[in-house]
Amino acid sequence: MSTQLPHPDDLTDEELAEQARAWRRLALRGDRSARAPAHAYETALRERVRASMAAELTANAAMTDPARRRPWWRRFWPSQGSGNHAAP
Repeated sequence: MSTQLPHPDDLTDEELAEQARAWRRLALRGDRSARAPAHAYETALRERVRASMAAELTANAAMTDPARRRPWWRRFWPSQGSGNHAAP
C-alpha cells in the first residue's frame, strides 16, 4: 500500500526543503522508490527559488533611477557635449 505524498504547492519553503532532503537521503542510501519523490521535491524547490529570485530582481530593477540606466551601446558613442567628435 502506498502513502500519499504531500504536493509541493501545499508545503512551505522550509517543509519543501526538508522533504527534498529526506527523500534524497533515502535515495542515496539505495532506496529506489525514493528517487522520484526526491527529484520532484528538488525540482519544485528550484522553481520556487528561481521565481522568488526573479521577483526580487524585478523589484530591485524597478527601484533603480531610470536616468542612470543607459543602453549598453551608449558608452561607445561620444556624448553630445564632450567635443570629442569631429565637425563636418
